[in-house]
Amino acid sequence: MKKRVLSVMIVLVMLVSFSSCEITDHTTVTQQKHDTGISFSWWGNDMRSKYTVESIKVFENKNDVVVRPSYCELSGYKSWLDAKMISDEIPDVMQINYNWLHEYNAQGYEFYDLESLKDEIQLDNYTRQQLELGRVNGKLQGIPISLNGINFFYNENTLKKYGIPLPSTWDDIFLAAQKLKKEGVYVLEMGEKVFWLCCVAYAEQTTGKPLFDSSDRMQYTEQEFKIMLEFGKRLLDSGAAPRPDRFRHTDFFSGETAGLACWISDAKSYFSGNSGVNAQSVNISLGDLITVSKGRSLGWYKKPMALYCMSRDTKEPKKVAKFVDHLLNSEEMAKLQGTEKGIPLSKSALEVLESRDMLSDLQAVADRKMNSDTSIKVMSWHLENESFFKLFLSKCYDVTYNGSDPAEKSEEFVKEIRSIEVLFK
Repeated sequence: MKKRVLSVMIVLVMLVSFSSCEITDHTTVTQQKHDTGISFSWWGNDMRSKYTVESIKVFENKNDVVVRPSYCELSGYKSWLDAKMISDEIPDVMQINYNWLHEYNAQGYEFYDLESLKDEIQLDNYTRQQLELGRVNGKLQGIPISLNGINFFYNENTLKKYGIPLPSTWDDIFLAAQKLKKEGVYVLEMGEKVFWLCCVAYAEQTTGKPLFDSSDRMQYTEQEFKIMLEFGKRLLDSGAAPRPDRFRHTDFFSGETAGLACWISDAKSYFSGNSGVNAQSVNISLGDLITVSKGRSLGWYKKPMALYCMSRDTKEPKKVAKFVDHLLNSEEMAKLQGTEKGIPLSKSALEVLESRDMLSDLQAVADRKMNSDTSIKVMSWHLENESFFKLFLSKCYDVTYNGSDPAEKSEEFVKEIRSIEVLFK
C-alpha cells in the first residue's frame, strides 16, 4: 500500500513539474462541449506551435470535433510524456521521437497498430521502407513525418574573413581550428547529441565497424570507445568545438563560430533570425558530411524526424485516425507546415509543396542532399538513447577537463552502460 501511495505521489509531482508543457485551447473546448475530443501532444518552438494550432482549427471546423492540444519545448516533453504513461493518461495522438517508440516498447508499452486503420489513414502515400521505420514487433505503431540527419552549415562571412576553405574532412576541421583558435573563434558549434554522433561517426570511419550491427546489437568494446573519447577530447582541446553542454546556435551569427552542426530539421528555426549578440546578416553555405580521409565507412545516418503514434487505449480509434491522416496527408497541414519538419514523406503533402514551389529553401536543399546519398543508412535507435550518450559525455568531460585516462574511462563506460537495460534487451 505504501509503495502504491508513493508511486501516485511521484506521478503527481512529475505532472505538476511539467504542467507548463500542457497548453489547451480553452476557447475551442468551450464552444464544443458536446464532444469529449481528441487529445494531441507535440514538442516544438513557437513557430511550430502556431501553425499546428491553426491546422487543428481547420480540422475541428471540418469535422465538428474538439482537439485538445498539449505542447512544449523538447527539453520537457519526454518527462511530461513519461508521467502521462505512468498515470495511464497518454494523449490519443502524440509526436514521438524515433528512439522513444522503441524504448517504450522495450518497457512494455505498445502503441495502436495503425495498419488496422488503413481505411482512415492513407498509408499508400508511403513506401514499404518508409513505413518500416514505424514498425515494432510486427505492428505499424508510428508513421514517420520526414527523414532527418546531421548536416554542417557554415557562415561564409567568417570563412572568408579568415581565409578558411569549406571543410570536408576532419583534417580540414583541425587545420581550421589552428588558425581560428588564435582569433578566439571555434570551427563548429553543436549540441551534446550532435557532438556524440560526431564521435560515433569518427570511430566508424576509422575502424569500419558500426557501433550497432543490423540487429541493433552493440559491437564496440573498450578499444573503440577509447577512440571516441580521445577524439572528443581532441575536438574540445583543439578549439574545433566549444563545450556542447553550453551550446547556443546564435554564436554562428556573431562570428564566434564559423560553422554549425545540427539536425536538418533545426535549420529553419536556427536560421530564421539573427538574434545573437552583435549579430549580422550572413551568407550560409551547406557543407558536406565530415569524414576522415580515405575512411572505411561513412559513419553518418538518417532517421525519422519524428513519428505520429496513437494510444492503444484511445476510445474512438477511427475518429482519431482521421486526425492523424489530417496531420500527415492533408493539403491544409502541408501548406502550413511547409518544410519546418523536413520534406514530408507523404506523397500527398509533397505534391502540395511542389505545386506551390515550397521546396527551395536551405532546409529543403539539405534534406534532398541527404536523401539522394544512398550511402547514408538508417540509424540504430540506440544511438539516441539519452542515458547512453549523456554517460559518454560525462566520461569525455572527465578526460578533457580533469585529466582522466581515456583507457580507464572507457572501461568504466562499458561497465556502466550495462545498467541501461534497453540497450541490451
